[in-house]
Amino acid sequence: MLEIPLERHSEVPLYRQITNHLVRMIESGSLVGGTRLPGTRELAAELGVSRTTAKLAYDLLEGEGYIDIRERRGTFVATRFSRRPVSKERGKLPFDMASGVPSPELVPWEKLSALSRKVFGRYGHAVLEAAPVPGLPALRQALVRHAATRGIPARWENVFVTSGVQQGLFISFQALVSRGVKTVWVEDLTYPDVLSMSCSAGLKTKAVPLDERGIIDSCGGLGCSDALYLIPSFQNPTGRTISHEGRKAILEIAARRGFWIIEDDAYGELRYGEQSVPALRALESAERVIYLGSFSQLLFPGLRQGYALVPEEMAEDFREALSHSAGAVSSLVQYLVSGFLEEGCLEPCLERARAAMSVRMRALAEGLREALNCLVFEVPQGGIYLWVTMPAVSDESLEQRAAEAGVSVLSGRRFSFCREKTSSVRLSISRLGGPFIKEATTRLASAWGKGL
Repeated sequence: MLEIPLERHSEVPLYRQITNHLVRMIESGSLVGGTRLPGTRELAAELGVSRTTAKLAYDLLEGEGYIDIRERRGTFVATRFSRRPVSKERGKLPFDMASGVPSPELVPWEKLSALSRKVFGRYGHAVLEAAPVPGLPALRQALVRHAATRGIPARWENVFVTSGVQQGLFISFQALVSRGVKTVWVEDLTYPDVLSMSCSAGLKTKAVPLDERGIIDSCGGLGCSDALYLIPSFQNPTGRTISHEGRKAILEIAARRGFWIIEDDAYGELRYGEQSVPALRALESAERVIYLGSFSQLLFPGLRQGYALVPEEMAEDFREALSHSAGAVSSLVQYLVSGFLEEGCLEPCLERARAAMSVRMRALAEGLREALNCLVFEVPQGGIYLWVTMPAVSDESLEQRAAEAGVSVLSGRRFSFCREKTSSVRLSISRLGGPFIKEATTRLASAWGKGL
């Protein structure tokens, strides 16, 4: 039998603790190739965990090549195991409702393949040469035309191509620092990486309430040395959308008080609700808004292509920060995306993605409501995230129970500005197609319904 130390109250699920400990034993040579391991039933009994937990740990070890599970013979440490760094991807579960990675059927592989051949034939060696730091002029002009379809005014000279919204956000922080900004304000629940990125750029970070009224009231205390980071449409993690009236109020205060706004619109293209809400950047008094957009979230996950629409007075600061940071995005990527836009391929792909997300979100919400009436959630108007609350149950418990059922979700604490515990988790619908959503929902209902 194996003695494995487990921390029952840790945020790390038990199956992950088992997996990680066995990996250390195997990689250190304590468990050599060919060593027989106890079966899942025996391991579960010895450790005082469920058999499902033990099986999940073994499934992950087998998937990584650490063990061999042989029918009727038992489980053994892999004899051909070679030491390698522990993969950060270990722990992936059969039903991924944690990541924002798109399901393969939504990515336009065939069109991108045909475009790549056309791009090489048309532009030759230029495809592999360095692009201008702000981006290829043709792509920047195409992005302005695309922005116009959403009612967003912009000049192509103030458009910058970035490696996704994440890079655009970090460059925005650096440009704001050069403009004298000292503090960036974020919502109580927000995109987690914003905190480390703002700190790296030399900015203080403070929080405003998550609710719309709270945001508006807080804006009254901001000034020229402040910036406000918002995901106004289909927010990560809650899926919430700020109303048209709320957006106007925020912009009016920003114009009066002189603070900057970073609008993260990574999910803004994925509206499937009945009511359309314009981007902040599309409204009047948006002169101090840095707009960050991307098609990567559901169409080009590996290309990492995003863009920033920057106020004219900040354009040179943004260019300088981009130049001193990562520099220009790959020319090949830019030519591909430019061709995709010029040939009118984007809108049909977005329509297909919107339709798929609408069906998935409806199936998830209806399935959870039918199975567990104790859950509290509001169906978003678009995007890929559903924020689910189960009162009196910790987010760590919800995440672990889901994992033991084979579904990965993210606890609310991961998104909390103060890292406070919640009773909520974030579910993503981007990775799982219809049948898988149904199965994942069934598993979640079963896992969360136990003991109620």
